[in-house]
Order: sequence, then structure tokens, then C-alpha cells
Amino acid sequence: MPPVTLDRAPLRVAAAQAHALAGNVAENVATAAQLVRFAAASGADIVVLPEMFLSGYDLDLIRSDPAACDVVPGDRRLDDLAAACYASRTVAVVGAAVRRGGRRTMSLIVVGLDGEAQIAYDAQHLPRDARTLFEPGDHGCSVEVRGWRLGLGTRSDIGFPEHVRAATMDGCDAYLCSGLFTRGDLEYRRGLFLATRALENTCYTVLANHVGATGDGPACGRSAVFGPDGRVVTEADGERVDVITATLQDFEVEAARESLTMLAELPCPASRRERIKLD
Repeated sequence: MPPVTLDRAPLRVAAAQAHALAGNVAENVATAAQLVRFAAASGADIVVLPEMFLSGYDLDLIRSDPAACDVVPGDRRLDDLAAACYASRTVAVVGAAVRRGGRRTMSLIVVGLDGEAQIAYDAQHLPRDARTLFEPGDHGCSVEVRGWRLGLGTRSDIGFPEHVRAATMDGCDAYLCSGLFTRGDLEYRRGLFLATRALENTCYTVLANHVGATGDGPACGRSAVFGPDGRVVTEADGERVDVITATLQDFEVEAARESLTMLAELPCPASRRERIKLD
């Protein structure tokens, strides 16, 4: 079982939700920078923003006008967000359509305390309608902030138990999901995925979701943090721009892992199994 480091200071994490403008990277960067500054004023150490937020989530527009939507390495349009992170000493995680050469990925960009932006993670699991537009990533990613190791993922990633488990086994005590959950079935799965992945891994799960219209339909908001016992710590409104914050603490992870021993019992021992044919 991954050990809990008991001498870490608590980590203040924020999940920010807003409406992204499809194909307007500069305006979405400005919104992201404003959200980072607001979260930093509330004491946040790291801010998570939604999936594909900088590009806007509209696959048809990306297909028809990729130059307007794609973010590229060294993209100067990220400067305002970089300046906000540097000035506030806050880390940001935000999604974008990223183009490197002839390859396009659904990626998460991490902007560090020093204001340097890097393409940290390419989504490994893609929505079905995105598979002709993006290439999947071939590895996971963990980031470390103030002694805390944090796994990165997207809406489709968090639907796979193995993805969050791999982060936990890498020593992550929280999983950050930059997502897009829309009203209807996906809104139901939002809470189910976050609670289940938190409980079965005794880790925090954090979702930053869109609000307003997207190319996939109306987003349901409700960005949230779930604790390592699977319970809701805090949750945002379903309609409006919002920034929620929660404090990650060692004693909560340790307490959950003392009473919920799933990780301690990995790998599951081989067991005899009987098959009963009824027809």
C-alpha cells in the first residue's frame, strides 16, 4: 500500500468552473487567469480547470478551424495565465486541444509556480466521437506540489478504475479530473465516478467541470471534491461560474486507510472458484 507521508503541510486545492468560448483561446486564457487569481486569494495552492477549457469543447469547430482552437508548445497566448500563476505562487492544471507536429492530443497543461507552462498529460481514454480527431496518450502522469503527489486525468479517464488505481499505486493521495460532464446520464456518472474512485482508492478526487453550452450539450457544473472515504467535501453550483476550495490533509487519508483496507490487501490473493451451471 502506498505510504502516507505524515509530515506534509495541508494542501489547499481549488476546482474552478466557467463557460469556455469555443475557438477563442485568448479569451479563455484570460478567464483562466482570473479564476487562478481568485482561487489564490482564497489560499489555494493548486487550481484545476475543466477539460479542453482553453480551446473550448466543440469538436466540430476543432475539425473545421483547428488553427483557432489548437494550443502549441510555447504558445504565447498562455502568457496571462503564466503571469497569474507566477504572481500568486499557484499551480494551474487546465485542458486544451494540443498540436505537436502532425499529432493532436486532448491534453492537460500544467503551469508551475515559476510561470512555466508544460504539456503534462495526454488523455489516454478518449470519448468515442473524439477518436478520429485526437490521438490517445500512452502513459499516465503524476505531479508533485508541496510534498503532495497528484494524479491527472480527464472525464473519460476517471471512468476506468485502473487509471485512478495506477495513480494511487504511484503514491498519489489525490486524483485531479479536468472534465466535461453534461446534463443527463453524464451528470449521474459524475458523482458515481468521483465517489467510487475516491472510496476504492482511499484518495481525494477533484473535478473541475464546465458550465453553460458546449459542443456536447449543456454542462452540468457541480465541480466537486470527494474525500478518501468517498463522501462529498464540497460541491459547486450547477449553473454559475464558481471556484470551490478544499484542504487535503494527511490525517484524513490515514484514517480512511486504517478503516478501508482495500489498498493494504493488494494484490488480491488467488482463490479457489467454483462454477455452477444452471441450464
